[in-house]
Formats: sequence, structure tokens, C-alpha cells
Amino acid sequence: MVEFKQFYTEREVSDKLAALIQIARPSNCLELSAGEGALIDAVLKKYPKVHVTAVDIDYKNASYLRGKYPDVNVLCGDSTLPELCDLINDSSFDIALCNPPFKSIVINSYISSLVFDMTGKKFKGDKVRAEIVFLLLNLKKLKSSGELAIILPDIFFSSLSYSWLREYLINNFSVSKIIECEHKAFKKTEAKTHIYHIRNVFSRKQSQIAFEKNGCEIYLSNMDFIFKNQFPDASEEFDDKFLLFRGKKSGKECRNSGLPYFHTTSFDSILTEKETNFNSYDGIALKNDILVARVGTRVLGKTVVFKGTSALVSDCIFCLRI
Repeated sequence: MVEFKQFYTEREVSDKLAALIQIARPSNCLELSAGEGALIDAVLKKYPKVHVTAVDIDYKNASYLRGKYPDVNVLCGDSTLPELCDLINDSSFDIALCNPPFKSIVINSYISSLVFDMTGKKFKGDKVRAEIVFLLLNLKKLKSSGELAIILPDIFFSSLSYSWLREYLINNFSVSKIIECEHKAFKKTEAKTHIYHIRNVFSRKQSQIAFEKNGCEIYLSNMDFIFKNQFPDASEEFDDKFLLFRGKKSGKECRNSGLPYFHTTSFDSILTEKETNFNSYDGIALKNDILVARVGTRVLGKTVVFKGTSALVSDCIFCLRI
């Protein structure tokens, strides 16, 4: 459901997640963002006798899942709140599959403690990517040698900002394989994503990670995975010749600002020439900037030279200034 930033998993992708699991006869499976049950279908097809615990924040989905899977333990609630997490024992699941919501969430005391206790990371702001929280929760609930297959956005694979997360995974678990998903792998979004297969076991002997793209497999060294698969952060200037940044506000926040803005829905719009004071805002497009759609329905690859005077840029847009 897009309301909760849940982009439901397609059957082909669900089957890929289930196929990564190597445990021969798992007794139980955890699904913390179950949606309409695509991953449950895949895991039950592979392991008909596995006992599944499924969680979803949407009561309609939870009701649907209870009707569809009478033998599945369905919990309705927010997986990132302690009231729900405390119902699920730590270190108790053989396997876990997850397609977490792609969004930022407010950091509460539980999330802050979870992230710090597991990774040593302290966040300066008041929000964190939900995918990080779901990743850590799944790992926390796995038994020793348990296995997780999870979908994560490209930023966690390629961004310098998340090298700390990649290093944490390498130093505490076994990242067996990463699969790059094709664009449009999920309905209602064209976000680039990866599937991670992670085992809750650490081995100093593992020095490589299998990486699959377009059906071809190569191997990345641990150091390449942590440090070299990186693109510059937003707003970083290169050799004083051009500036590339990503907008900082969501489309909704841009709309609510009452200011001119550019979002993925703006490519066919007539842009205003109104002079506006943006002094207190970051991520402003200026005339002749090149705007590129980063994600969004049917806009992948769309590019325009901005002809307005100035406008806020949403976080779905890259802005290139030459």
C-alpha cells in the first residue's frame, strides 16, 4: 500500500528471495512487512510445513492474511514499535524474508537504542530510514546461523553515507549474495533495489560476496563492497565545475510549503516565473539547472532543463548545475 510506502512484492521477486534460503528444513519463518502475502506464498511453496509469523501495519492486510492463511500467526501492528517487537522473541527464527517500507520514520527511544546497541551508530537528526530498522530487527530475531533474504534500496549499496552499515554487515554476519533487481520490479515505483542474502554467522574466511546483475554473477571483495561501490553524497561539489544534488523534501512537504516546487509530477507542467524568497530552504533549482527524475511511476529517465526562476526540488529529483 503506497499510503504506508509499501510496494508489494511481485511473484518473480518473491521467488528469488525464497530461492536464496539454503536451510533444508526450517521450522519457522518471520515476515515483518507482510503486505498481501507474496513472500508468504513463496516461502510456503518452498517449505510447506514451515510455521510463519507475519506482521503488517495495515489492519485490512492483516485481516486478509488471516483469511488466506489460517495456519499463519498474523500480528497487526507497527514492527518498529516495542509493543509489537516484544511479542516476537529474539534469536528465535530459522529464516526471515522481508520487503520493508521504503521511507523515513521518526526515531523513537526504542529505535535509537536498537540501532546503537547493534551497530554503535548514533543519528544526529530525528528520522531514520525504515529499511535500516527492519534490517536490524530481522537480524535480531534470527537464530544463530539463521538466514535473511531482504529487499533494500540502491542507496544502501552505493552511497558513501551508508558505508558504516555495509561495514557492520561484513563484520558481524555473512553476506552471501546480492542481486540487483531490474527497474520496475515493483508496482507503483521504479526505485532501483537489491536483494540481500545474509546469514547470522560471522566467518573471517569469507572475503567475497556474490553479486548478480542481469543474470550475470561476479564477486566483490568485502572492501569493494564497503568502500568502492560509492557515488558522491548529495550537494557535493566536484572540482568546482558542476554541482549535483538531490532534493531534501518529500513531494508532500514541498506541496505543503506553499512555494513553487519541482517533483516527478512536474515534468509536463508550465513553470512559474514568480520571484520567491527561498533563504531558509536547501535544495533549490535555479534557471537552466538540469533536473532528472530519480524514482516515480513512468518517469524513469525523464530529464528537463529547468526554465522557471527558482523552485524547491523534491527528494525524487536529482539537480545538476553546470
